[in-house]
Amino acid sequence: MTDLIRMSAEQMRRKGIENAEAKRQREKEYNMKIEQMSKHNVGGLYDIRAIAKSKQFKEQQNHYNVEQARSELEDLLQANRLYKFTDITSDFIKKISGRDGDSYTIRETGKFISDLVNEIKLKYEVKE
Repeated sequence: MTDLIRMSAEQMRRKGIENAEAKRQREKEYNMKIEQMSKHNVGGLYDIRAIAKSKQFKEQQNHYNVEQARSELEDLLQANRLYKFTDITSDFIKKISGRDGDSYTIRETGKFISDLVNEIKLKYEVKE
């Protein structure tokens, strides 16, 4: 009788091992299928997961981030000791664009201010 119980337990153990192996095989096949589906015939150019992980995508997200653009503008103004000019610049952007401003408008305004400050420094021979 103990042989039947032991044999039954041994059979259960074998069946469990077989089931685990089958599950691993299904997972492997599923992952291979997903990998094949994510790459198109154009050489993987449109692999969404690869794009989302890429450095360029992260830089692009930062480029469109309005808060980061405002922070860069504030850094520019502070570097040129224009501490009170931040609010004036924000109001100017609102007046010109008719809205709070997006990252492009903020960055272009920053470039304009930077060029203007550099020209003034050159004309008046300001040294830092």
